[in-house]
Parts: sequence; structure tokens; C-alpha cells
Amino acid sequence: MPLSDPKVSGELVLPLVGLLGTLPFPDGLEQALAALLGPIVQRSPSWDFRDTDYYAPEMGGGLTRAFLAFAQDSPAGLSAWKRGTGELEQRWRTPGGRRVNLDPGYVSLGGLFLASTKPGLHRIPLANGIHAEITLYYTRGAWQALPWTFPDFRSGRYDAFLTECRKYLKRTHATSPHGEG
Repeated sequence: MPLSDPKVSGELVLPLVGLLGTLPFPDGLEQALAALLGPIVQRSPSWDFRDTDYYAPEMGGGLTRAFLAFAQDSPAGLSAWKRGTGELEQRWRTPGGRRVNLDPGYVSLGGLFLASTKPGLHRIPLANGIHAEITLYYTRGAWQALPWTFPDFRSGRYDAFLTECRKYLKRTHATSPHGEG
């Protein structure tokens, strides 16, 4: 049985992708993400992204952040999701740079985990230069930041959406063949 099989890993998660760019996002992007990650099951609102100017030289100003969440899967796919979303960023790249930044990760019952190509003390190497980091953890009914949590995630503006993803995961996990109740 492959290690990515949820029956082996024991945990199902809700994959998600943070989209960062100017609206409207590129035509066909949602369909390409669904082909990579499966059916879209949750969509966030859009938020103005003003927490850093890190992306401005490449992507310009007036950026927007939104999230898409996909059907349950095993967390073992995180490295492949990061490689796949990197290829999609390149598909819509212009001579000036990326039109969209895609940040894959997943929501588990215990937290939000994001993938990165950048190593760090707080990031665990997975495969092929991809690392995983716990960005937020969930305890006592609330999302909690860590010292390295990005300012936009630390702000709490995404908490309601992440909580909805967590509730969706609890409902569907309880009724899935791999669920425990």
C-alpha cells in the first residue's frame, strides 16, 4: 500500500491553496488547481493584501489574497502539491514576473500547514526541496500564531474561513470510510 494512502497515514486533511495576485485571477486557474488537487469544496472571500510589499517589485500593487480548499486527501501529497502549483505559477508568468503566487498547504484538525521551497529551522524537509511548516495551530477553539507566522495569517482575518474548513473536515471525515465516527 502506498504511504500516501489515507488508510496508511491515518489522517485526512483539507488541502488548500492561497492565491495572491490582482483580480481577476487568471482564466482557467481554478480548473487547473482542481485538476491538480481535486474538487473545490470551499472558497474564501477575497481580502486586500497590504501586510508586506515583498511581492510589489514582481507583481505590482493592489494585491488580493483568497483561498480555495479541495476534497480530503492525505497530508503526504504536500510536496507534490507545491511542485504542481509552482508549475502553474510559471504557466501564467509574464515577462515582468508572476501574475499569481500560489501557496499550497492543508488544514488538519490541529492546524494550518503550508509548503515552502525555503529552508528554515522551523521548516521540516519533505522531498525535492520542499519543506512543511506549521503556520497556525488550533487549540481551545481558536487559531494561534507562532513566532514565524506571516503577518497576514497572524492578523486573524483568515480565521473564520480556516474554521469553516476545519468544520468541513470534521463533518466529512466522520462520514468517510477512513473516519473514526
